[in-house]
Amino acid sequence: MDRGDHAILDALQGILPEQTLELLQDHLQNPQSALQAVWRQTASAANKLGTVLSPLFAPLLARAMQALHDSPDIVVLAFVLAAFVLVLQIVAWVHRTMMFVTRLAFRMLGWAFVFALLAVVWRRGPEAAIRDVVVFVSKLAGYAALVKDIWWSEYQKFDAQTKRGGAGAGQRAPSGGYSRSRNKGW
Repeated sequence: MDRGDHAILDALQGILPEQTLELLQDHLQNPQSALQAVWRQTASAANKLGTVLSPLFAPLLARAMQALHDSPDIVVLAFVLAAFVLVLQIVAWVHRTMMFVTRLAFRMLGWAFVFALLAVVWRRGPEAAIRDVVVFVSKLAGYAALVKDIWWSEYQKFDAQTKRGGAGAGQRAPSGGYSRSRNKGW
C-alpha cells in the first residue's frame, strides 16, 4: 500500500466508524483482493495497448501538433469556442437549477396550503369551516361587485367624455399626435 491510501484512511478516521474503516482496509487495500487484481490487470492491459499503438499514433500526433503550431488562429478559435460552450453549459445548468427550485417551492407552497386547509377543518370542524368559506366567498363577491361598479362608472364617464368630443374643465383633450395650436407656432 502506498502512502496515499493511508492518508485517505487517516482523513476518514473520525468520520467513518471503525468497522467501515476495517472493511475498506481489508477488501479495498488488500493486495490479494479482487479489486486490486482487476486494477492491476486493467493497468497492465492499458500499458500494453499504449506500447502497441504508440508507433502508429506518434506520427499523426506530431503532424497535428505541427499544424497547430503553424496556424495559431485555429487554437485561439478552439479556445474561444470551448469557452463559449462552457458558458452556455453553465447558463443551462443555472437555468435548470432555478426551474427545479422554483417548481419545488411552488409544490411545497401548494401542499402547505392543502395542509393548512385540513388543519383549519380539523380545528374548527366541517360545519364551521363550510360556514367560514361561505362568508369568505360572499365578502369576495361583494368586493367584486364594488370593483365592477367603480369600473362601470369610470367607463360611463370616459364614454360620455369621448362622445362629447372634448375634455372636462381643466383637462386637456387627448391629441392624435403632434399638433399646432391655433395662435402659436410649433
